[in-house]
Amino acid sequence: MLNRTASNAANSWVSYFCQAFVAMAGLAYLNFLPAVVDALAGGIGFSPQQAGTLVASNGYGALLGSICATFVVRHIAWKQALLITFLALCIMELCTAAWSTFTGLLVWRFIAGVLGGFSLGVSFAILARLNNPDRAFGALLLIQFSIGSMIIYAIPHLETLLGDYAVFYTMAGLVCLALLLLPLLPALPAANHPKQQTQRLQLSAKRSQLLLAMLLYLVAASGIWAYAGQIGLAAGMSQQQTSQTIAMTGLLGLGGALLPILNPNRAHRAVCLSGGISLSAIAALLLCFAHFDLIYMLALALLFFAWPAVHAYLLAVTAELDSSGQLASLSAVVSSVGMASGPLLGSALLSNDVFTTMLSTFAALLALCLVLLLGPLKTPRQAQSQLITTPEQDYQTTRGIR
Repeated sequence: MLNRTASNAANSWVSYFCQAFVAMAGLAYLNFLPAVVDALAGGIGFSPQQAGTLVASNGYGALLGSICATFVVRHIAWKQALLITFLALCIMELCTAAWSTFTGLLVWRFIAGVLGGFSLGVSFAILARLNNPDRAFGALLLIQFSIGSMIIYAIPHLETLLGDYAVFYTMAGLVCLALLLLPLLPALPAANHPKQQTQRLQLSAKRSQLLLAMLLYLVAASGIWAYAGQIGLAAGMSQQQTSQTIAMTGLLGLGGALLPILNPNRAHRAVCLSGGISLSAIAALLLCFAHFDLIYMLALALLFFAWPAVHAYLLAVTAELDSSGQLASLSAVVSSVGMASGPLLGSALLSNDVFTTMLSTFAALLALCLVLLLGPLKTPRQAQSQLITTPEQDYQTTRGIR
């Protein structure tokens, strides 16, 4: 009876969204990355190149933290681990303003990234163990895009009230809110097969293809996201116009994130993934013609609608391929690499503020991503047919069809 009650609590809509918010909080800055870059390169006083380096330092710190989570997630009490991590991260975000030198802030943001990446890796493993991973990761992407759009819109007003470091105080506020939600989260249902919790993660060819496809997609999407404002400015738009366009089109990400929540059907997953990746590639090519305002807006709308749906479905596939949550933790590592590497690759491909080469390269990466997914997308169906004939694995089959 107690197990059934815990399972019902963990499956509630409120629980899914609370778990998703906690997962989002560690690396919340990714949701409003252009605002972070603008703050560092604006009132805080660093150059655009230094601002990009600071953001990359945070991203690669998150990579290290996610790797650490992958190795320890099977052995730790997740609530206690997140509590300690969030307390430390909140203090670091609040103390960011104390660093005035570039080197000092570079190290400080790297450490903050380690903490955020660790919390993300643990949280991804928790989301993967919920009964409906499509809904869980869809809720995560829904929260990410809604929070991102609201904060990008509100940051100018917050800077007036709180100063140039308002974006970092906002990160601390989100972590504090996650701390308040943490005690309310229900315990996870006990795993039916403890052996799965002790096995080491094995990377098959299809699992590797899936992770590589996720990496390529996030490199391309995050690269476009980081330079979305600069593309608009280079096309002759004003700063206010580009900010408003990014904020408004970013709201379309809510619609994309709702797809896996309202329609967590594995039969439709391949169609949604193929369509979303194709729309993202079209968006990258359309941005080559950003000097037409409507095309610029259309391209961002396509990307922001497709991005959360594609990412959520990819994460759901990783959850089904490994019920222990280790592969999901590894996908957090891949996500950190992709989000940190996209802006760096974009900067390397820029030439005299001409974005054509960068955008064409990202479109090619998206096409390659689609090719890589042809194999892994067949895996869940094949696994289901095998699980139906294997009584001791009935738990995974039940979880997959709910």
